[in-house]
Amino acid sequence: MRVVKALVAFMGILIVVGIGLVVYGLSLDKNATDPSVEANTPTVTPSVPFAGGDNAAAQGALGAFGDVVIDLEEGERLVGYSVDGQQATLHIEGRHGDSARLVIVSLSEKKVLGRILLQQDAQ
Repeated sequence: MRVVKALVAFMGILIVVGIGLVVYGLSLDKNATDPSVEANTPTVTPSVPFAGGDNAAAQGALGAFGDVVIDLEEGERLVGYSVDGQQATLHIEGRHGDSARLVIVSLSEKKVLGRILLQQDAQ
């Protein structure tokens, strides 16, 4: 009987100590500040401007690069694009989805680096 009472008392002490440690840990986490997080500043700079965002931050990473002229043939249109660092990839298609191509542009050198022509096999 004494052993059971001692075990119950010991378990009660462990529960109280455990709850105290949880409360202490939560108070540390609540008051901790992460130096890498600044108020109202995104942690990842988007590669393209987005609505409601700070577009100056996205442009500041690349800086002004001037004009880059991409020649489009009659009926061609820009379908999509992506920016990765100092390079942009443009997806251009013809009016009916034919003669599709990808144009890779260096924004720092202001020139076309190359083209990838997408062709379907004639069947």
